[in-house]
Amino acid sequence: MQTCIRCNHCGKQLDELDMRESFTIHTTAGYGSKYDLNEIDLRLCCDCFDRLVDECVLSPVVGEVGLF
Repeated sequence: MQTCIRCNHCGKQLDELDMRESFTIHTTAGYGSKYDLNEIDLRLCCDCFDRLVDECVLSPVVGEVGLF
């Protein structure tokens, strides 16, 4: 039986493309966050990842990676 994995932001079930991209953050929140010392396992679908990057005031995109 396969476990249903969902986007933490929109709740959509992650499809094959979403799983292949693996937009995840797994960390422990440190001091200064309202989630101090909580373990965080965040998974995003491709659409939510794109929206998050587009909403950044300072772009996290540093350049395109060549395939070869």
